[in-house]
This record gives sequence, structure tokens and C-alpha cells, in this order.
Amino acid sequence: MECTLVNSDGQIVIPRDILVQLGIEKDTKVYFFQRYGELVIKPASYDPLKELQKLCGNMATDMGWETEEDIVDFCREYRKTRHIQNVHND
Repeated sequence: MECTLVNSDGQIVIPRDILVQLGIEKDTKVYFFQRYGELVIKPASYDPLKELQKLCGNMATDMGWETEEDIVDFCREYRKTRHIQNVHND
């Protein structure tokens, strides 16, 4: 584990060995997101839909999800449903 500082512009230096392991080179676009309270950095070549398909088998295909936006739409609708259920249960 290595430690680095965040500068006043919010920038960090990612240690070289981590860059190499992730295949991140100069001018590579990356995604930043949180997972279980941790910061995750993935190269922009990371495909969330393919990752979901690996985790869920054929579920993504069976649900008709062809794009990342399909998954986002499903999550939004699911959250609305959960919110409505929680309002009615209170």
C-alpha cells in the first residue's frame, strides 16, 4: 500500500506500479466511483455491462439490458419502487 497527498486542485499522483497493473498510460481516461466506501479507479475501457454480465451470468441478457443506460434506467425504476414501498410501510 502506498500513500499520496491530494493537492489544492484535488489532484493525486497514482503510484507507477498501480498505473502499470491497471494499464493506465498518459492521457488514458478513467472512471472514479465508490464501492463499499472505497474509491475505485478503472480505465475507461472498463465496461460496466460486461462486468455485470460476468457477475450475474445471463441475467443482463435475459433482462434485455444492452447498454449501460439500460442498467441505469432499471436501477432508477427499482429505487422508485422501493421508495414507494417504504412510504406505504411507514
